[in-house]
Amino acid sequence: MAGKPKKETRLPELSRLELDVMDVVWTLGECSSAEVIASYQERRPLAPTTIRTVLANLRKKGYLQPVPTVERGFRLKATVSRESIARRSMRDVFQNLFQGSLRQAIACLLSEEQPSDEEMEEIRQILASQSSKKKR
Repeated sequence: MAGKPKKETRLPELSRLELDVMDVVWTLGECSSAEVIASYQERRPLAPTTIRTVLANLRKKGYLQPVPTVERGFRLKATVSRESIARRSMRDVFQNLFQGSLRQAIACLLSEEQPSDEEMEEIRQILASQSSKKKR
């Protein structure tokens, strides 16, 4: 994607369908609505008019912006990164469902997923890094 997405300001929440369409846009990068429709329909059948309406709503909400082109239509690009939305979603879940308890959130995740040995080692390294930051 050309250029960095701008830093997230508190944009309106995304519906599940909007998030699914944004996932397609993030995967494709700069893309046309026709490309989004084709890619989305590989995942799940949905009327092209519905997908175009979702794209228009995402533009109104500030998640997408048009990119000028010499093509017949215009191309779209995300204004917010996937990581930014993931962080916001995780913060919201953490605060709303776990009352800010990191221990409860981690216990819930570990009860649902069995991390591999490599993932556990990465988690240990992250914890060690956070611990050393606090000591400074």
